[in-house]
Amino acid sequence: MLILSRKTDESLIIEVEGLDEPVEIIITELSANQVRLGIQAPQGCKIWRKELLQTVEYNKQAAAAASASGIRGVASQLTNKAKAPEKISSGEK
Repeated sequence: MLILSRKTDESLIIEVEGLDEPVEIIITELSANQVRLGIQAPQGCKIWRKELLQTVEYNKQAAAAASASGIRGVASQLTNKAKAPEKISSGEK
């Protein structure tokens, strides 16, 4: 991991092999517990917050692990529940 110090309005450049344009990260604002970043990147370059990307990857893994028959079974149970009339107890015997 590379650790750099930057001040407001300073930036760093990341050159990625195979991309014609570099990625520039600009420090736009500093406060006591937060840094605001501006990112200039080539069109088509995906930029993710780490926690969001982790959620997406987790959901993909969960979807891949769910078998088609298992999903059909759950759907069938839900459909059957929706079709079955509820029994209403009158309280009398």
